[in-house]
Amino acid sequence: MVDAKDKEPCVLCGQPVEITGFSLTTSDGLQKFCCAGCLSIYQLLNEDNTKPTITPLLTTKK
Repeated sequence: MVDAKDKEPCVLCGQPVEITGFSLTTSDGLQKFCCAGCLSIYQLLNEDNTKPTITPLLTTKK
């Protein structure tokens, strides 16, 4: 079992990143977020530092 303290912290709020898919590529590299809200706020505050990326939230197998 993995404790929350062992998980990478959200770049914006510091909460543990428990869900994959909320990430953004910036000039500083890949940034990971705990939720869509933190990702969106980061983009608004740092729009000149972000690079366009598409990160799928869910993947389905057929």
